[in-house]
Amino acid sequence: MIVILEDDGRRAEAMRRQILGIASQSTMVFFENAPDMVDWLQDNLGSVDLLCLDHDLGPNRDRNGEVFDPGVGRDVVDYLATQDPCCPVLIHSSNDPAAQGMHFALKEAGWHNERVVPYDDLAWIEVVWLPAVTRILGYEQQG
Repeated sequence: MIVILEDDGRRAEAMRRQILGIASQSTMVFFENAPDMVDWLQDNLGSVDLLCLDHDLGPNRDRNGEVFDPGVGRDVVDYLATQDPCCPVLIHSSNDPAAQGMHFALKEAGWHNERVVPYDDLAWIEVVWLPAVTRILGYEQQG
């Protein structure tokens, strides 16, 4: 199972399409905010094959008539640092200082993690993100 934290719907859909192109039977779970992802991971972390984490998740928003803080990817990393490492983590954020902080916090906690840097709107998803996912999971990339 591939679990992805990404608040941009266009990016999330591009990621879904790319994964389905190499592994049509893959189970993917998407989150657009850190609190919901952490809640879900508390019961499901053991079944995750790969975590993909963005850092910046946008501004506070309305949720059920209340102000909701979507958090940041580092919130998920802080949770993971309290857990036994069980799967690789792929960080995809253009926020360099935050992404480096996520990387080092995961590394210090024993989690294998890598980073790709977004660029050129959605082009990076096919060019750098998908090959990293493919390599990490041992998938055969078609094409």
